[in-house]
Amino acid sequence: MFSDRLELYSPGALPNTLTVDSLALRQSTRNELITSLLAKGLFENPTDGTPGLRSLMEKRGEGVPIILQESRSLSGRAPEYQVIDHAEVLLTIWAADPESARAAARSS
Repeated sequence: MFSDRLELYSPGALPNTLTVDSLALRQSTRNELITSLLAKGLFENPTDGTPGLRSLMEKRGEGVPIILQESRSLSGRAPEYQVIDHAEVLLTIWAADPESARAAARSS
């Protein structure tokens, strides 16, 4: 975390034929088993431990478009994705511009 940005590193290359340019347009899953378990919600209730179908992942494939939209509205800049040495993905999210953040809050 820096004063002007947040950098998130994810080990591994982009899955399948996904590219930085196609991230907002397509969805691809690295681990289908984990993804389906999170979407189905096969977990215990965290408050009382009872079994239940609490989903941890509601909208599959919408993460990148949400990141793009929210980043633009809060900072006025698009986030940047980079693939480093075909072994790591770096996402840079720019800090919110106070004026852009206020405008976004007013429109919500």
